[in-house]
Amino acid sequence: MLDTPTRIVFLGAGNIAGPYAESIARHPELSLVGVFDVDPDKADQLAAAQGCTAFRDLDELAAASPDLVVNLTSAPYHFPTTRELISRGLTVFSEKPLALEPTEAAELVDAAAESGLRLACAPSLWLGAAQQAAAREVLSGRIGRVGLVKAEVNQGRIETWHPSPDSFYRVGPVVDAGVYPITYLTAVLGPIREITAISAMSVPERITLTGERFTPGRDDTWVVSAVFESGALLALTCNFFVNSKTQPRTVTFHGDRGSVVLDDWFMPGAGVRAAEYGEPLTELRSADDTAVVDWSLGVLDLASAIRNDRPHRTSAEHARHVVDVLDAIALSAFDGRRVHVESGFPSPFPTTSANA
Repeated sequence: MLDTPTRIVFLGAGNIAGPYAESIARHPELSLVGVFDVDPDKADQLAAAQGCTAFRDLDELAAASPDLVVNLTSAPYHFPTTRELISRGLTVFSEKPLALEPTEAAELVDAAAESGLRLACAPSLWLGAAQQAAAREVLSGRIGRVGLVKAEVNQGRIETWHPSPDSFYRVGPVVDAGVYPITYLTAVLGPIREITAISAMSVPERITLTGERFTPGRDDTWVVSAVFESGALLALTCNFFVNSKTQPRTVTFHGDRGSVVLDDWFMPGAGVRAAEYGEPLTELRSADDTAVVDWSLGVLDLASAIRNDRPHRTSAEHARHVVDVLDAIALSAFDGRRVHVESGFPSPFPTTSANA
């Protein structure tokens, strides 16, 4: 018999709230009990669709005493809203990134610790079946010491499908999408210590679905080189230019005894292939096109961690390190220099790195 489900409230009822709600509904351990949005119509619509309460302000939200709040506001609002929720004594799972500035991310980590609260952060798709299968293969040591990782982040033209693409182009492809493989790879290989990056504007003028022209606020094409604390090198491309159907969103780990390929860092049903050095790749895990993206994996892990009094895997310390990496990428591209990253975090895996 299940215990009482973890009671969840959404802060934000925008585009991603629906997929989160659908994912939560698939887990009987979780229950969406309410939603608040600065646009009451959006809150009402989502609440009606999900059979939960639409709160009119944060006082009502806090008075409901949810077990945790999922912060689904857009990226520029993650810091102030999460800070406000922590000040009200609430446990938070934030959409990515934790904040847009390293000082803000550090403040959130410290505020949660001082209040004795858990703070977790997306992206959590690296907890998916395919991503975990590839990670286990790498961490088993079967491909030896990892020396080089290659990752592709090809998100295409957001304005061709999203009704409000402005927030994506304000933060750029590294913050919006590069954060997925960066979080995954640091989870597997440990902290990044050095960053070198360059960027360019490949499509300077965009057109929305309603025919409005706009210029992206950030460069849309980035090439990033990084050095992990372990000594492994990363070659990462991030863009709002190339479609993933043209160039897959792959992650490839190269070790001194072989290689592991994750065919798609986003999809839980992605194929996983491996090879000993000098041999052709063979299939370790076949692709499952029916597998559904589960946006609530991190929420589910946080709820389980609370119930079982264990550390949650999508830690705020890890999310802070990712913010530091994102900031270092921007600094390097702007200044044309190598940037050092200081922060670290506890490993979410039994071993701290594939090279341990």
